[in-house]
Amino acid sequence: MFTRYTLTAFATSTIALAALATPALANPPKFTASCPTGITVKSNGSGKVRINGTKATVKTFSATAWEARIKGIAIDFGMDGSALTVTYTAKGGANGICQVTSSAASGDAGGGANLTLAPAKDQEACLAAVSNKTNNGEVTVLDTNSSEANNTVIVGVGEQKAKWRCLVKNGRVADVMSLTDEGAL
Repeated sequence: MFTRYTLTAFATSTIALAALATPALANPPKFTASCPTGITVKSNGSGKVRINGTKATVKTFSATAWEARIKGIAIDFGMDGSALTVTYTAKGGANGICQVTSSAASGDAGGGANLTLAPAKDQEACLAAVSNKTNNGEVTVLDTNSSEANNTVIVGVGEQKAKWRCLVKNGRVADVMSLTDEGAL
């Protein structure tokens, strides 16, 4: 009896510690963005996102990455430090980068500043290159990093957001590579 209680108490303590070690998933930041083809996105910072005025279903991937969906439109957005990146995928395979027009995440008061680390031209070139390489039109920017040699753009492909890395500078793609461990699939 004593041993059973000890194991139960140990298991309960372990579960409680695991719960404390797991970071809480955050709500998407407050922002407004304008996407090509007339798509508008508004997040209230409390977990509610509207696409073209319609309440969207929000999926949380991590404490810094989310997806909002309404019929035929997927908006992916994420934080890298204080930089907010917003991309879209629409019916028919149209996709691209949205312009953030205001964001509480970066302190931007609506000046329309480009909040991404790699230039939009480079992100768009990578989206096109990865889409072409994978023959999949459902691509979205997950992360960017700027450097003197080449900018790195991490692109998610398909519904599962399989990661691909793209090296690019001035709109010219130098390399596209899968980051997915296909042996684990």
